[in-house]
Amino acid sequence: MQQKTGDRIIRKVLIFAMLFAGFVFAGSSAAFAQTKSVAGEWDAAMNTPGGVRNFKIVFMVDGEKLTGTVKRSAGDVPLEGTIKGNDLQFAYVVVYGGNDLTLSMSGKLEGDKINGLVFFGESGQSDGWSAKRAVEP
Repeated sequence: MQQKTGDRIIRKVLIFAMLFAGFVFAGSSAAFAQTKSVAGEWDAAMNTPGGVRNFKIVFMVDGEKLTGTVKRSAGDVPLEGTIKGNDLQFAYVVVYGGNDLTLSMSGKLEGDKINGLVFFGESGQSDGWSAKRAVEP
């Protein structure tokens, strides 16, 4: 009888240990699967009616809130938007032809690259935009 009780205790301990290991493994694999943060500096290019425009973007993330700066040759402008999982949306305003023009951008983060679409106010949509994470010096 004592042998059976000892066997049951050993089985319970082994089952507990296997379940615990399973939970630990599942949690660690979920952590590895999480997306790298979009925060930081990016080298970007946008297709426009006037040709390809290169610029830099600096993203800051606070939960799902996305803020930062678009660094352009014509001057830096602030951006605001959101990020949910790998999907991001943001907008910023530039002066074009003496008028404010809102550029609304959407994109998908894939590792150290972003690809998406840009909307030029109410005038239409470009072929897109892309960015790659800037290499730190």
